[in-house]
Amino acid sequence: MARPSYRRTTPGPHLAPDPHPARDPGPAPAPGPAPALDPAPGGRGVKDAVVAMVAALAGLLLLAAVAGAVEPGLFALPFVASAAIVALAPAAPFAQPRSIAFGHAGAAALALAAVALAGPSVWTASVAAALSIGPMLLLRAPHPPAAATAALIGLTAPDPVYLLNPVLTASALVIAGGVILGRVLPGPRYPVYWR
Repeated sequence: MARPSYRRTTPGPHLAPDPHPARDPGPAPAPGPAPALDPAPGGRGVKDAVVAMVAALAGLLLLAAVAGAVEPGLFALPFVASAAIVALAPAAPFAQPRSIAFGHAGAAALALAAVALAGPSVWTASVAAALSIGPMLLLRAPHPPAAATAALIGLTAPDPVYLLNPVLTASALVIAGGVILGRVLPGPRYPVYWR
């Protein structure tokens, strides 16, 4: 028996049968068993996992080497997260150079202003991290670790030079590492785009 289709015939909340019903597709098929080992979305093979781990290791070792020689702040957690994102998802919009550089720089500048106004605290860190999302979106530079940069600055109140070193320096190192590894390792080239 065909089910009637309904459409609004007059203004109001009531529904009337559609005088021209669409073809009835019939009963829905019974759901079958789920695949036994269906991988999670984005699941990768062993080769991809090894390449991503090697890329992350190489990028983080580069960051650690420069941090040990020049500035320990280069190895701050937001930049470690940025390097991991470039290794794990090199084609993702938030892994692109524009997102890394503008995301971290915008978040750091905003957080430095917040600390200058309110002083360092967990509240300042929370507000700075949340507010950093706006400039990232307006600059078309979404980069989740940049919110962590804002939070770190909101907690610690570093000198304004922090924007240049380590924020911009670490961003440049992460991008350079991604570009070099994208040429050497198999898999997608990095970056997908610069602007």
